[in-house]
Amino acid sequence: MKFSYKSIFFFFAVLAIVACDPREEEGIVLGSLPEPTSFTMSVDPDNANKIIITNTSEGFSEIIWDITGGIGTSGTPNQSTLEHDTVFYPSMGTYDITLHGIKAGGNGTSFSTQTVNIAEDATIECDDSYSNLTNGCTNRCWRLSSAAGSIQVGPTELSGEWYSSPADGLDPSQENDSWCFGFDDLGWTYVNNGDTFSACSGFIPLTDYPVPTGVNYALVPSGTSFSDFQINLPDGVWMGVEDSGPTYQIVSISDTEMVLLAPIDPCDGSASNGWFTLTFIPA
Repeated sequence: MKFSYKSIFFFFAVLAIVACDPREEEGIVLGSLPEPTSFTMSVDPDNANKIIITNTSEGFSEIIWDITGGIGTSGTPNQSTLEHDTVFYPSMGTYDITLHGIKAGGNGTSFSTQTVNIAEDATIECDDSYSNLTNGCTNRCWRLSSAAGSIQVGPTELSGEWYSSPADGLDPSQENDSWCFGFDDLGWTYVNNGDTFSACSGFIPLTDYPVPTGVNYALVPSGTSFSDFQINLPDGVWMGVEDSGPTYQIVSISDTEMVLLAPIDPCDGSASNGWFTLTFIPA
């Protein structure tokens, strides 16, 4: 089951409608409000930067964890849909963990929150994969290459059957974008320099595009034949082109070029039907 920020918005929208609209319609019977969700939380005995969470609620048809600042077992930052998960927090601080739930036939959504304190920044090994991505385990920004084929789209991995961008074929609003990776806090930043080329708005530049903030990334084994590692971003967060991601396999990476393979993420929320191959150079 695929969840996104749209799922969370739906949860809160349903709750707002139920709580704020007291009108009664004849013949309509709403279910009772669900009881609060419940979960256990404990520190991993082998790693103080990992928090083990387990859903103990019963009867919920859908759940989603808000683990902002953390990264779940699957390598997805800021959220999880697993019944049992281990959340990694790379940076010291105080974080809220919230479990949202919805019941079939119920009247709204439910949630509960617990707070966790992380005492120290995590120690992350500076290996070759992080070094190339973050400029020697510091910080590096990447932008789309202007070379021919920097954006390719096709029905299969690494295919340009549907589209391959010409040399110098990027829109100016694409040329000035960059995506930055930090090492110490695994922070990710999108710099759009005032405008974003939006596929979901009709392939036009937008000056009021909502740039995400407070984003973390995860660099995890890809488990594929195309790459050893992949970059995982939260749902709704992307690199290169708006309707891609949020998982990006690193096909190749060096100090001068990075090639990423990502599924198409259709703007209407439908299932992916193809792949992007995106070539970046240091910004």
